[in-house]
Amino acid sequence: MKLTSSSSSSSENPTIDRLFDTAAELFWRQGYAATTTREIAAAFGVQQASLYHHIANKEDLLYRICVSSLEPFVEQVPSEVAQVGRPSDRIRSLIHAHLTTLLRFQQRNVTQLTELRSLSARHRTEVLALRDKYEQFSRSILKDAQAADAIRSDVPAKYLNLELMSILNHASLWFRKGKALTEDDLADIFTKVFLDGAATPELRARLALPDLSARQSEGDKKPARARKTATATDKPALTRALDAAVGLFSRKGYTATSTREVAKLLGIQKATLYYHVESKEDLLFLICQSSLTQIRDDVETAIREVPDPLERLQTLICTHIESLLRDEAEHSTTFTEMHALSEERFGQIMKLRDDYENMVRSVLREAQDAGVVRKDIEAKYLSLILLGIMNRVMIWYRRGGPLSPHQLGRLLGALFLGGARPAGATSQP
Repeated sequence: MKLTSSSSSSSENPTIDRLFDTAAELFWRQGYAATTTREIAAAFGVQQASLYHHIANKEDLLYRICVSSLEPFVEQVPSEVAQVGRPSDRIRSLIHAHLTTLLRFQQRNVTQLTELRSLSARHRTEVLALRDKYEQFSRSILKDAQAADAIRSDVPAKYLNLELMSILNHASLWFRKGKALTEDDLADIFTKVFLDGAATPELRARLALPDLSARQSEGDKKPARARKTATATDKPALTRALDAAVGLFSRKGYTATSTREVAKLLGIQKATLYYHVESKEDLLFLICQSSLTQIRDDVETAIREVPDPLERLQTLICTHIESLLRDEAEHSTTFTEMHALSEERFGQIMKLRDDYENMVRSVLREAQDAGVVRKDIEAKYLSLILLGIMNRVMIWYRRGGPLSPHQLGRLLGALFLGGARPAGATSQP
């Protein structure tokens, strides 16, 4: 059985559906580059040769998974939202329909959101066109709500939409069906945070937006810093090797990059590289270690002398985003490639990540205890929402654009805390 068109909807073909789900699960667990068609065929229950009755090659399979994950957003979500009348209710409908669609094929959507760079230029362009079409629709819903004074108009719809899509799409990475929350529960939480914000209502007036009329240079510069790792080395040659590896891993991916390429970029022999590291995995481990240690140190230093709970949370958000964008390639490599580490080293990196996330959660809990952050949503879920807003900046931010990293941090902090509803407006059931 073979589809006549690579972009045909898989819902009409249960065999293709099952193949897409099987491959997406493998890509989720171990990454696209590290997964072979032999492994996909084995998990699918066929011989490797039989797999090619359904797909042209592995890249074709990835492309069709991406298309199958996006088509329901483009074809079904708008029709659901169109059934709702008031602009504010359309936002609620959009959040619910988007989340339901996202989690229906959760692993395919994770693949589409994380493996885009592995597509050929032609296929990547086609997938991005589908993404853009849907984002134009979601942005139009927010613009209509602004025109009706249902949400704030002092922030361009572009940024409100980016915040909302970050909240929603990040859920594909952490939501687990059958656990504490249902999809409806999660949609309600997202609606509250997006529209009303995480701060208590009486504090919304304190949440001033940055000046968006002129770009500020704060946070644009990339100051020299010592690369921080748990082993704290000061060897210049190793630092250069890590910088070279970051550049290659972020462009090509870890699996597709060889130590020979790293050595060539440094202008040394491959054997010389092994004087500093024992394997390519050493490079990735040290990059991940450096990334997570650096961002935690930056944030801890920034909030240490800030006594006010609300200001401390705002400082955390701004510092996280500035640190993230200052070393964007390193952080991007960490988030996308850490699964390639050995089990023991992956566990060490996950411990660093979990420690940082626990710190973010503790700052939110302190703000709840102080009465400045709402208590009807657990700090656990507020922190997951906030981390999604902050970390997905790497996906869409363009250096040299209309906002500096500092302005962006201030803006996203104000939106997370204050919400999209106009100041003084009351929430509706």
